[in-house]
Amino acid sequence: MAAGGAVFNDVHLNGVDQKGRVSLPAAFRQTIDIRCGGGKVAQGLERVLRMSRHPILPCIEVSDGRQIAEHEEQMDAHAARIAAETGRMHGDVLEEEEAKAYPLMKDVNFDAAGRMILPERLRIKAKIDGDAFFVGRGRRFRIWNPEVLRATAGGETADVLEEMDDLLARRKERG
Repeated sequence: MAAGGAVFNDVHLNGVDQKGRVSLPAAFRQTIDIRCGGGKVAQGLERVLRMSRHPILPCIEVSDGRQIAEHEEQMDAHAARIAAETGRMHGDVLEEEEAKAYPLMKDVNFDAAGRMILPERLRIKAKIDGDAFFVGRGRRFRIWNPEVLRATAGGETADVLEEMDDLLARRKERG
């Protein structure tokens, strides 16, 4: 399912309060509206994000409804291939794949202004407290604690780290 060029790109820095409230960047909201509008996503899921701990990196990985629908199709096709190769039942293989993918994902709603609450368990795992650094990754995006990202440089380019440092410096200048 092609997204017609509507992908998550750019980087953004937003503050997180003590309750875990943060604003989804406006550019990301616009991308979600394009990707999830027009009947492409099940009704009611247009403003739902699915968040999970990245399987390797200390950050939160975020998918919109469009990406989840595409992932479901890919999982079903993968299960069909495995079943054909092994002689196992398609439903059994699919159930195993779903058991790996979905139990630890959290659904997060955001309002028209983009306000949302990051799930506490994910915030703790990613050590997100004062700032949330959003990194567009095409069909998904990541949310990092800037200090953790700087310490690990995990999976992001030197240019992304430079952009993050620039955003943090500008925020500090503004007070």
